[in-house]
Amino acid sequence: GNLPALKFIHIMLFDRIGELVFESNDINFKWDGTYKGQLLPPAVYVYTLRAVFDDDHTDKLYNGSVTLLR
Repeated sequence: GNLPALKFIHIMLFDRIGELVFESNDINFKWDGTYKGQLLPPAVYVYTLRAVFDDDHTDKLYNGSVTLLR
């Protein structure tokens, strides 16, 4: 993506029962596959990401899934 064009992001990752396992506002976020200091099992996790761009006119919501492999 075009990171310099981003003004703000908010990402949330959820497990299959809907529990929030990761949340960040850091544009350069990294998730290490842990929750409360414990390794999470391999599974599919869903995310929502809200992005606000520098032009202040573009506010987008993205949804999808991430497969965690070990």
